[in-house]
Amino acid sequence: MSKIDKVIQAIRSDLSGIATDHDKGDSDLYRFVGVENSRSYNFVLDAFYLLEDTQLAKASFRNADFQNIDFGTLYLLYYGLLNACYMQQQAILVLCRELGVTDGLEPIKTAEIVSFRNSFSAHSPNRGRGDDQHSFILDRHAMRIGRVEGYSSNHASGHFYLQANIFQLLNDWDESHEEVFELIGKRVYGDQLCQKI
Repeated sequence: MSKIDKVIQAIRSDLSGIATDHDKGDSDLYRFVGVENSRSYNFVLDAFYLLEDTQLAKASFRNADFQNIDFGTLYLLYYGLLNACYMQQQAILVLCRELGVTDGLEPIKTAEIVSFRNSFSAHSPNRGRGDDQHSFILDRHAMRIGRVEGYSSNHASGHFYLQANIFQLLNDWDESHEEVFELIGKRVYGDQLCQKI
């Protein structure tokens, strides 16, 4: 289990314990995560749910047998993974905003895997704006060998090609937000974080 999963699991478990304790109320939940009101708390809680779900999606992607599934399923897996990482980016930024964590966010905001998501599974037919708008085509055969790659023939600079190993992008992504999750964990648990995870 990754540090990310451990922090999520610890916080979600403790929140569940507080929520089911008849002697505790909503203010105890807010105090535990260090927020002032239900609005902030609900943002935090929803972000943790989303992060749990997208961690599952990433694990399933890592375990997929790319050689023995049809191209349609491969597209679903790649599109799903890239969008799961984007959803994680947004959830982490919301968590940090609500918890007041400001360090280590630049790698989250500029994550290469999210840039690939924007090119291949979000804005593929209309990437960019105005005269810089172009389209991207994802190479289905590259997906079989764990690569996300493709091209744009209508890029402002001419033929433009992107390629990366999807697992390297994913590992880089996990490393970049592992540091942030440690800060989130310390924000909630302080010096007791090591005992919790």
